[in-house]
Amino acid sequence: MTETENIIQTFFEQYPEFTYDPASETMAQFWQLCNHMGWAHNTSERKEALGGIRNAIAQQFNAFYGGSAEDLNGWHNLYRALRVPDVPDSVAGCKALVPTIHVNICDLVDYSLHGQEMDVALHGSQEELAEYSRKNGKIYPRENAYAEGLLRFLLREIYGKYQGRRREGAGGRRRDRGRRGGKGGRRGRAGRRRE
Repeated sequence: MTETENIIQTFFEQYPEFTYDPASETMAQFWQLCNHMGWAHNTSERKEALGGIRNAIAQQFNAFYGGSAEDLNGWHNLYRALRVPDVPDSVAGCKALVPTIHVNICDLVDYSLHGQEMDVALHGSQEELAEYSRKNGKIYPRENAYAEGLLRFLLREIYGKYQGRRREGAGGRRRDRGRRGGKGGRRGRAGRRRE
C-alpha cells in the first residue's frame, strides 16, 4: 500500500500543547488528550473533540480502504489486512462474508497506520467485540457522517442486545429504546451506537 496521509496526526496537531505519539493507539492518545486538557466527561470541548477524532478515524479508514462498498480492490485490501483466507472474488461475495467479521474499527485503523508493529484482533462474536469496545473506550458511532461505503459494513451493535441487521424505515428501529420514564434518559441515542 502506498504512503497515506496520517489524518489522525492532523487531528492531534490542533492541540500543540499535547505531545502526540503516532506509534501509540489512537483512542488511548485521545483519552490522554482529554485528561491533559482537563476536559470533564460532559463538557462541550470534550464532545466536540470526540466528534473530531471519530471523523478522523473514518476519514483515515476511507483513505486506506476506500469509501465505496462497490470497489472490489477496497474489499480485498480490507480482507488482506484482516488476514482473511479465501477472499471472495466478487463484491457480492465480500459483502456476504463481512457479517461474520467482528473487528474494532479503531484497532483496524491503528493497524493500518502502524503496519506490522501492531496486530488487529478479530473477535469471535458480536458480544465479544461489544465488551472489548466498551471496556477500552473504542466506540465508533454509526451516526458519523463519514461512516459510509465499506466502513458501514463493519459497524456492529455495541450497546444493547444485538438484533441482527435491522431494516431501515418504518418498524426498523425502536424509537423508545433506552428511555427512562419517557424523558429520554442518558442512553436514548447511545443505545443505538454501533462499532
